[in-house]
Amino acid sequence: MQIKFLGILALVLGLAACQSTPIQSGSGKKPEPPVTQKPHVETPDGVKIIPYERPEIKREPMQVIVPEQKANVQKFDDGRNIPAFNQLIQKTQTAFRQTKWDEAEKYALQAQRLAPQSAETYLWLAMIANHKKQARNADALARRGLSFAQSNAMRKQLWNTILQAAQQQRDSKTIAEAQAQLKGL
Repeated sequence: MQIKFLGILALVLGLAACQSTPIQSGSGKKPEPPVTQKPHVETPDGVKIIPYERPEIKREPMQVIVPEQKANVQKFDDGRNIPAFNQLIQKTQTAFRQTKWDEAEKYALQAQRLAPQSAETYLWLAMIANHKKQARNADALARRGLSFAQSNAMRKQLWNTILQAAQQQRDSKTIAEAQAQLKGL
C-alpha cells in the first residue's frame, strides 16, 4: 500500500514540476516591447475608446502588368465541329431544296438538340417557318439566332429572314427595322 502511495505521490510531483518549469527556447527572438497605452477617451454616451499603436503600413508602388487586349470578338464553340451536326444540316438543306418542309424541320430540330447555340439551326428553322406561312414563328426563331450569330454574313441572312416574315405579316415597323439593320451590315 505504501509503495502505491509513494508511486502516486512521485507521479503527481513530477507532473507538477513539468507544468511549473518554463520551457527555454533558443530561437533568439527579441521580446516585443510592452505596448504603452495612451490615455483613453470617453464619449458622451460613456463608451471608452482606448487607442493602440500599430506600426504604419508602408505603401509601395506596384507594377501592374496588363495583358494584351485583342479586339472584343467573342468566339465560342457552337457545335459546328460535331460531325453528326454537320450531317443533319446537310440533310436539312437537301430536304429544304426538295420543298419537304416537315422533313427539313425534323433534321434541323435534331441538329439544334446537338448544338443549341448554333445560329445556323435557327436560320434553317426560321426559313422553314417562313415557307410554312408561320411568320411570327420565323421572326422569333431568327431573332433567337441573332443572339448566337458570330459573323456578319450570318446576321445578314437572319435579318433577311426577319424581313421576309415581316413582309408576310405586312408589319411596316419590323420591315423598317430589318431594312435598317441590313444597311448597317
